[in-house]
Amino acid sequence: MNENPQDAFLSVDGSTNFPELILLLKQIKNHRSSGLSAKLFYESKVAEAVALIIKKTRETKPLYNSRKLTGQDLLCLKSVTSYIDDHFASHLSLNTLSRIACMSTTKLKCTFKEAYKSTISEYILNKRLAQAEYLLVNTDFSISQIAQAVGYKKSGNFSDAFHKNTGLLPLVYRKASGEK
Repeated sequence: MNENPQDAFLSVDGSTNFPELILLLKQIKNHRSSGLSAKLFYESKVAEAVALIIKKTRETKPLYNSRKLTGQDLLCLKSVTSYIDDHFASHLSLNTLSRIACMSTTKLKCTFKEAYKSTISEYILNKRLAQAEYLLVNTDFSISQIAQAVGYKKSGNFSDAFHKNTGLLPLVYRKASGEK
């Protein structure tokens, strides 16, 4: 699917939950070089920023033109995503989300995947990790405190999930951000 960069930029306008872009902008701010290496660095970072914005748009934007999903289905899914966004650090059962959506668990899983191109579990994980990235960059909380804040009982499980999805351990990510 071809993305229109202008639409992608408009969809994230005013977004306050975009830690990946914040980290990238801090890398640009802290970069110290000149000449050709600086030019190449900045050009690559601009391309990376555009790619991040387009990716974020794909992850968060439901497909409203889907023929399989009704307006009512989309409204119910919006209720589910709003609930997840507010409670991602808690245990979220499929039964609870199904009741919120007024759908069977099977229909919820299928319509969610159709609309958001991810499973409910992936959506929750992305929310948790996005908040963790924000906390790593903007607070002095320990890894254990951040793990608890985003819904992990064991900091080791959090570190494993974080590393698997970002390629960096939480402390390395924090240091790379240049803040902590």
